[in-house]
Amino acid sequence: MSSQYFSVDYFEAREKFLTAARAAEGKTESFLNPRAKGPGGEDLYTDVAVFGDPASPKVLVIVSGTHGNEGFCGSGCQVGFVEEGLIRNKADDTFVVMIHALNCYGFANVRRVTEDNADLNRNFVDHEQPYASNEAYAEIHHLLVPEDWTPETVKAANKGLAIYRSEHGDRALQNAVSGGQHSHPDGVFFGGTRPSWSNVLLRQLIERYCKDKLHVALIDFHTGLGPNGYGELILNGDFEQSWERAQRWYNNEVTSFQDGSSTSAELTGMMCFAFLDVMPADRLTGIAVEYGTVSSAEVLYAMRFDNWISLHEKPGTPRWLEGKKTMRDALYCDNDEWKARVWERAQWVLSRAYDGLATVTSAE
Repeated sequence: MSSQYFSVDYFEAREKFLTAARAAEGKTESFLNPRAKGPGGEDLYTDVAVFGDPASPKVLVIVSGTHGNEGFCGSGCQVGFVEEGLIRNKADDTFVVMIHALNCYGFANVRRVTEDNADLNRNFVDHEQPYASNEAYAEIHHLLVPEDWTPETVKAANKGLAIYRSEHGDRALQNAVSGGQHSHPDGVFFGGTRPSWSNVLLRQLIERYCKDKLHVALIDFHTGLGPNGYGELILNGDFEQSWERAQRWYNNEVTSFQDGSSTSAELTGMMCFAFLDVMPADRLTGIAVEYGTVSSAEVLYAMRFDNWISLHEKPGTPRWLEGKKTMRDALYCDNDEWKARVWERAQWVLSRAYDGLATVTSAE
């Protein structure tokens, strides 16, 4: 059963990933995050497994855990790819780079964010330049992150958010909340004020494995948006240069916030910018596979609750434990039916990525 590829926590997931990769004769490398520790003070690592010849002209990059505890899903898919031998279905001219638990702090500590409280998929901006403003977020920050977390204060905050929605619309509220912001370090969807450790590591790996290649395909696993168990394919690259190609590769199932077809908000600082900083936009075909879990309201509640306990609660208290369970359940459905649907979709995505890379015969 596909459920065997998924794990109960970061530490089991890491062991499964490394064991599978080594058994499949992949070359592995582990990177210690010097800024972060696990819930028991453990060292935390982002692990990389590579398959094939690094001199190959084409590269497939598969990432899990960009958003911390969304790694439960992505890790299971990566382990399954390796254990079932699917990773070996690549063409001889393709090199595979699997990045496990890119945000290892978030995965281990059941948080979506990094050790800097940064949303890693909003962190890939030029931190030397003025940040894009999100004035709408500033208007509702106090509602998203109330000073106290009681039934009364949460109800009042939710009422305020509902008023904002009625005045500005659903899409405006979503963009304000989750588009990304750099003004409130204690808030949600914070893009950070410096490159996170995971940001720096990813850029190093891109420089090593992806620079000057004929073509790079990117698959980044996420959870929390859309219908339960369905894997939406969201464009993770330059719209003008990769939209039509991504549609060809993935059976016209790709969506994008840039044309309003995606469940995602309009984002800033996405991971794809790390790739686009070192390669022409027409040489990257990237997608985020976004699996639905619970309702968007439940996901946002869990993220707000987790943010609050990280600011105000000591680990191990009843409220802290409640928050961690809420956060885990919001972004990972720990049941066989959900995992089976995730796994079926993941296999299809991998197959289409391989087929798509095979069609690239020259720089597009």
